[in-house]
Amino acid sequence: MRSSNSTITEIKDRLNIVDVLSSYLQLKKSGTNFKAPCPFHHEKTASFMVSPSKQIWHCFGCGEGGDIFGFVMKYENIEFPEALKTLAEKAGVELPKFTKENVVENKYQGALLKINEWTAKYYNQVLEKSSLAKEAREYLEKRGLSLETIRDWQIGFAPNEFHLLEDFLLKKGYTHKELLDAGVISKSPRGDYFDRFFNRITFPIKNYSGDVVGFTARTMALDAKTAKYINTSETAVYNKSKVIFGLYQAKQQIRKEDCAIIVEGNMDVISCHQAGFKNVVASSGTAFTFDQLQTLSRLTKNLKFSFDTDAAGVAATRRTLDLALQQGFSVYIVKISGAKDPDELIKKDPKLFAKAVEEAPLYLDYFFEKAFANYDPASVQEKKQIAAELVPLIRQLVDPLETEHYTRMLAQRLNVTEKTIYEIIARAKISKASAVTKDTSKTGAPLLKPRTYQMEQRLLGYFLFDPEYTTEILKEIKQEDFKDPGIKEVLALYAQKNPEQSTEEFISTLKDPELAKIAVFMVESEYHQLDNPAVFKQQFRKLLRDFVANNTKIAMNSVIAEMALAEQKKDKQKLKELNEKFLELSKDLNRI
Repeated sequence: MRSSNSTITEIKDRLNIVDVLSSYLQLKKSGTNFKAPCPFHHEKTASFMVSPSKQIWHCFGCGEGGDIFGFVMKYENIEFPEALKTLAEKAGVELPKFTKENVVENKYQGALLKINEWTAKYYNQVLEKSSLAKEAREYLEKRGLSLETIRDWQIGFAPNEFHLLEDFLLKKGYTHKELLDAGVISKSPRGDYFDRFFNRITFPIKNYSGDVVGFTARTMALDAKTAKYINTSETAVYNKSKVIFGLYQAKQQIRKEDCAIIVEGNMDVISCHQAGFKNVVASSGTAFTFDQLQTLSRLTKNLKFSFDTDAAGVAATRRTLDLALQQGFSVYIVKISGAKDPDELIKKDPKLFAKAVEEAPLYLDYFFEKAFANYDPASVQEKKQIAAELVPLIRQLVDPLETEHYTRMLAQRLNVTEKTIYEIIARAKISKASAVTKDTSKTGAPLLKPRTYQMEQRLLGYFLFDPEYTTEILKEIKQEDFKDPGIKEVLALYAQKNPEQSTEEFISTLKDPELAKIAVFMVESEYHQLDNPAVFKQQFRKLLRDFVANNTKIAMNSVIAEMALAEQKKDKQKLKELNEKFLELSKDLNRI
């Protein structure tokens, strides 16, 4: 049997990247390359470039890039196995045969999906036609849902009977075990089977491809002992930490508007879509997971949170916010005034929600406003509370200018010195460093902000493009000044390469050559487009200055934080050393 690596190589050998991408985009010749408007962000001037010689693509606007597999995965929003299948069909390459176990597993999962599909249809028909669903129809009408919306979302009703769905599906030829595995029936301690979602309104949960993988079921009872919602448990086809409610219906609009609005509940999502806000989604729980955000990141890098205004909603916003910032999202907060959630606000007037979405502030501005509204900065104790809420958010910032801006703002509004705020930030960093490190395989490692990463990637491109630039970069920048581990690794390996080895030969020996290929492609494209070596060199020098200045500012902020701690400990010797270091950095910055 062929290995997966040899299959991938064969597909790449048979397919030309220009032919593949031309089936998605209108590519135009640009020198030796091709270009088009980027499909992954809005732009007026085409900055999406395709290199036939290197068989890679790169967008100079948003920084995305890769090979044919990366493009198809991102454009179609699918995982690698689906992209492999799609491109194998285009290339006429036969994929390795499934094992007997694979075939059995696929058939089993197919049966569960079919059970869910029948369940959604059955409960939807009960809601629309059965006398048993009269109260449910009245409830949904009172909530403002139209018949068209109910049909579009396949909303249903599970009657207050224990065996209606069970009997219906058994007649379709499914077994009790399959129904249990799909999560649509349950089994009592005595061994009796019964419909899991009895006497509840049902909302089908669809995966990205539109398959029904599970259900959320809402009670209409006001009994405090009854759970408001019950959900499908984890199954072979449903993983609640990966599926996003409403994404199947919202994905096209999210891509079109380059923004996703995130709400808490299923009813919020459906009400928003009915009112015309079709880029709205919700998690299956209270906070988004790393996997869910990763799925969204293929469609947009802009999120607007519109969680409930109660304490639980604010806490859920903060939890999701941390993960979203790690993945490089720009995050805004939709302020809901005069209502507890988007559904309630839309019922008052959809224009109020549209205005709230349009005027949504950046997350830090929102939390500043909230902290100063909740606490009195004239009180010492409440000053501490404000700092405790805002410092962790400031500490997450990567851009030194943003850090300085919000540090100054907090100091001014608390009527303290900036050094005091830097001291609190430094303490928080030390406290975090001493804590147990989180498992980044589950939470995802923090990512660089796109602009910082692009600066480093362009410098790598110049480094590999011409020995003249290699020498200049090595003179001005140390390897540790780079933050991206992939770029640092390429630079470290380059230092060990054989002097007689060409750049192309060196790149081909790398474990992951794509990063270096794209970096060189970026710089080569600039060179050919400018067609002016003097201007090209000027651009390089400016990039070099900006990079050094940026790193110097970060170092200065770090020294300020250390000075605040030394001052508090009355360590005069340390303070003297830090003052000298700060002075030296200031001189360096002025010389740049």
